[in-house]
Amino acid sequence: MTFSILLPWLRLRRVPVEIKTPSNHVALLKFNYGVTPFAGSSMAISRSPLMEWHHFANVPSPTEPGYRLTVSRAGDWTGRLIDDKPSHLWVKGIPTAGVANIEVLFKRVVYIATGSGIGPCIPHLLAKKLPMLLVWSTRDPRKTYGDELVDEILEAQPDALIWDTDKDGKPDMVQLAYAAYKAFDAEAVICISNQKLTRQVVYGMESRGIPAFGAIWDS
Repeated sequence: MTFSILLPWLRLRRVPVEIKTPSNHVALLKFNYGVTPFAGSSMAISRSPLMEWHHFANVPSPTEPGYRLTVSRAGDWTGRLIDDKPSHLWVKGIPTAGVANIEVLFKRVVYIATGSGIGPCIPHLLAKKLPMLLVWSTRDPRKTYGDELVDEILEAQPDALIWDTDKDGKPDMVQLAYAAYKAFDAEAVICISNQKLTRQVVYGMESRGIPAFGAIWDS
């Protein structure tokens, strides 16, 4: 147990990071220090190794080394990261399992994402292990996340439904998920969102007899 606790700290390192801020709501971080994590993993980062640590879902690309992170303004720490972009950050340990590759248990799935929940979805969409359909609800996507990220998503998912909440208001995500499930003839729905909405979507699907999955917030 002692060795397991110490092991992540033995892999502590300060690494360079490239940070782009397409808006004052989001930072897109890019790392390339010899580690390319697997899809569905997460990494802990910090500006000071003895202070705060924050976990974010890794966004690896099947064609490039390294990985990316999408960070939304959700408090003081993330706000400072967006406003004052550091040239280096601390990482520790190795990439750990986050959003599991649950989609491989099915033949066709629908991914539901809201806001920066798109981050954990992207590596699965890029991997294209099976037919998928994305439903993404977010504020003005191009203004918030930048053309480069949106174009990358649309290249992988040309039929994706991207709902602009600034233009069309907040949608009924349960209805959108169910409509996409039926139209795509999917076998399951995977939701990456906040706790309240994830539980609403998962319950809404399971109450219709549809397999549905999302984070369980058990830690």
